[in-house]
Order: sequence, then C-alpha cells, then structure tokens
Amino acid sequence: MTENTIKTVKVQKIINECKDAKTLIFNMKFNKSDNYIIPKPGQFVMVWVPGIDEVPMSLSGCENDGHWAITVKNVGECTNAMYNLNIGDYIGVRGPLGNYFKLPNESSKKIFLIGGGIGMAPLKFLSVQLSKRLMKHTIIEGAKNDNSLMFTDYFRESAKNSPEVHYCTDDGSSGIKGFTSDVFAEFLNEYTEKDHSNLIVYSCGPEIMLYKLFQICQKYKIEFYASLERYMRCGCGLCGLCVLDSLGLLVCKDGPIFSSETLKNVQDFGKYQRDFTGKKVNIE
Repeated sequence: MTENTIKTVKVQKIINECKDAKTLIFNMKFNKSDNYIIPKPGQFVMVWVPGIDEVPMSLSGCENDGHWAITVKNVGECTNAMYNLNIGDYIGVRGPLGNYFKLPNESSKKIFLIGGGIGMAPLKFLSVQLSKRLMKHTIIEGAKNDNSLMFTDYFRESAKNSPEVHYCTDDGSSGIKGFTSDVFAEFLNEYTEKDHSNLIVYSCGPEIMLYKLFQICQKYKIEFYASLERYMRCGCGLCGLCVLDSLGLLVCKDGPIFSSETLKNVQDFGKYQRDFTGKKVNIE
C-alpha cells in the first residue's frame, strides 16, 4: 500500500475537545506485515466520508501502535458528517500526505508553537514529539472565546513536563484579550536582538494570523514555518486548486509547511486562495 491508497478504518475513540470540535482516533496499522508509513507532525490525510465527500485533515496525533488522530471542527457538510460519527463508524483515510515540520537540530533553540482555532491540531502533534525529545517549547493558542480553545486538558497535564502554554481570546473570556501575533510580539520584548537568531516559530491557523506572524518574524529575522490551508480535491497534485502564485507551488505536494524564505516570494500568501471552481478569491 502507498500513501495514496484509501484504507477503510473504524472510529475507535472520540474526544470532545471544545464546544464544536472533536478528535477521532482510528488504527491505520492492520498487521505486522502491513506496509505502514509513520506520519510526522504537519502532514495531513484525505478523509472520505461515504456518500458525502473527501476532504483534507491535519493529523493531530499518532501513536506507535498505529493509532492516528484527526481533530474535526463542525464547519461544513463533510466535517459535520465527521463530527457526528460514532464509535464503530467507518471512514476512508488516505495518507500521510505532504511535508512536515522539521524539528530543530540544536537543543538550545527557543521554540514557539503558535496556533489559532483548528490550526492547533498539527501543533498538538508537534508538541507531543517535542516533549518526547525533552525539547522545551512555548505554546500560544488563540481562539474567538473560551468555548473554542482546544486541547486544554492535554496541555494542562503535559505542562508538568514540557510546554509552557499561553491562551488568548478575541473577547477576553479566557487568557489574554487579543491576538496570538500581539502576544508573540510582547514575548519578543524579553529577548535581545542577538537572541532572535536563536528563536524558531511553527504556526498554523487562519492565514491572516499567519501573515502577521510572518511579518514579525521577517522584521526580527526569526526562523518561521507556517502550515497553509487551501481547498483541494485530490491531495496529490492533480486538481491544482491549492496552487500558490507566483511560484506555482502546490500546498498538497510542496507543503503544507512552508518556510519564511519561500513565503516571502508567494504573492498569494495572506491575500488570495482559489475556490472549488478554481477562481481566485480574497482570503478573509
């Protein structure tokens, strides 16, 4: 089997993460002889709900025994169908696809994971891997309100060992009132110009948020990686809906993780994406 072969898997566990998001856990490793590909943080899968649609979903976790996790926010027809699945229901999964967050080689790096909304899914996966390697890191999670904050139970427990977690909400109902980019900018006041070269930022969330973080990191010459989201039908470079102008890169094949060195040459970043007809539209 390859990463583009659909496997039919059974939902084995469901975790309620917040008011409108759930994590679905399923096993992708059927037997010892199975050609099993271990996913890495930042990669995604195409999830097929029979009779509905197939959509891309970031992986929010992976265990050594083959259990993978996706975290679903109820925002559309297909995600609504996934959100309402029960334990024992079946879905089709194809992957892992795309590239991934590369962990720093230097243990001295000061690592920030900055996410908004459902964008916290791949960052939670990344946080787990960093913690396993005993790599300290700081998480900044943003949401509209306290009902939309995700993985709070997990981070509360894991904070005893590794990540330092800071929350911010648009309405101030939990944590700091404001945006992740503002909170990160405040953190930078604690570092000297010399320290900036030792910082690294991994991010995922609304593209407007990613673009603001990118601008900050460009200004202070901070290493930056972002996971981009685009509409896609195939996940393997055929449909072209996820193309990034002007470089012609495909989010499904060349991403979804892009460095600031690439993003500074992407005219679409923070501005445009394509809808399901292929028409370029403004990013909101």
